[in-house]
Amino acid sequence: MDTQFSCSRTTVRPGISQDAKAVRMLIPELREASACFVAIDHENRIIGAAGVTRAYRPQPPIGPGIAIHVIEPCRRQGIGRRLLEFVEVAAERAGAQALYGASRVDQDSDKARSWSWLGFTPHETVELQRLPLDQFEPRLAPLVGRMQKQQRIPTSARIIPLYQSNPAAVLHLHLDNLGGDRAELYWKLRGSGPGAFHPRYSRVLLVGDKVVGCILAHRKDKDTAAVDADIVEPGLRGGWANVWLKLEATRGALRLGIKNFEFMSFDHYADTRSFTKKMGGVTVKTTVLVIKRLGEHAAQVASDK
Repeated sequence: MDTQFSCSRTTVRPGISQDAKAVRMLIPELREASACFVAIDHENRIIGAAGVTRAYRPQPPIGPGIAIHVIEPCRRQGIGRRLLEFVEVAAERAGAQALYGASRVDQDSDKARSWSWLGFTPHETVELQRLPLDQFEPRLAPLVGRMQKQQRIPTSARIIPLYQSNPAAVLHLHLDNLGGDRAELYWKLRGSGPGAFHPRYSRVLLVGDKVVGCILAHRKDKDTAAVDADIVEPGLRGGWANVWLKLEATRGALRLGIKNFEFMSFDHYADTRSFTKKMGGVTVKTTVLVIKRLGEHAAQVASDK
């Protein structure tokens, strides 16, 4: 027998512990939420949920990720907007300037249109790129060799596998430059959980004893490693550090049978996209990160236009 829902008489309230199973089913991409709200019908059944991530995007406008889901029979009745209103109030009180989609969406997809209906706009185009590794050694090794002869690479610099590094220092580098969920990153650095970073072809760059860069990756399939993070401290970007890290990560991956790297490339990664093209890489998929600015920050952006 079909379950009938009365979607016109709904209430939105903060989530409680008894809601956890339903919330996980509705918004599974939000493993740990700092704030969560549910929409219930007149029979106290959960028909929608929304929540925000604990982690904030570090680049301004700062803010958490958000996930919203309303069950199919109750859509297009304003329930998603009501859930969003509660999330916006909680996020602003916590100091957020904007909300970001917790998951990127395909361009021109139904999900992208749903975010647009809620007032979100594209913030950044993200390309999933695949790069064959067979050209790295012949192209990058001579370049690194010249840099070493020209003494452009500090004598105190060294690159080590992830398993030999200080995970706490790598964690701080990641949080400072890319943000992320501290607990999830900690376990990935320890080699635990889904998408754990590979301890051998993930590489860490040190100058002296200081961690200043890293490439963190996990195995996607037999031939491909997914690069989750390619980080170099701002003062070292665009030079020897990037090139040397890529070369050493490639060498480690090739020794373990990896033939391709896959990685995300953002709009402001113009050098990465240019490098990928030169090395024979291809764009596999294009997705969009959506944003909704909040309160005074939204008003300021509007006044600047």
